[in-house]
Amino acid sequence: MKPLSATEALAKAANLCAKGEHCAADIREKLFQWGFDGDADSIISKLVQQDFINEVRYTHAYIHDKYCFAKWGRVKIEQGLRLKQISSATIHQQMEEVIDKEVYTQNLRDLLQQKRKTLQGNDNFQIKTKLVRFALQRGFTYEEVFCNIDD
Repeated sequence: MKPLSATEALAKAANLCAKGEHCAADIREKLFQWGFDGDADSIISKLVQQDFINEVRYTHAYIHDKYCFAKWGRVKIEQGLRLKQISSATIHQQMEEVIDKEVYTQNLRDLLQQKRKTLQGNDNFQIKTKLVRFALQRGFTYEEVFCNIDD
């Protein structure tokens, strides 16, 4: 495969960013996959200057999608964003803006209720343990789970 030139890489990355929100880490990975062996940072900085990449906009969209559609908890969302090398300040600011506490709590309650219907057994302790483990895997904290688990 012929290596991409800087101009081709920039055009391809800009086209990708125009189709959906992407962060710098996503674009850096794509450039590597496409076989671009030049300076990825210069491509990314041009995309940032042209507003194809915007960390705040990406974080807002990521949190909204994971919170509304995937029903993830704060912990899992934050871990996902940290893997994308998003700054902690941006993560916390956007979490406060995007996440509605009442909807977030209702999401957790709905998830616990749905999961409880699928669990077998008469031992209440075992069922609660499985529910807690399930909610923790979805990114909710112990405190959030215990406050919303039914007896």
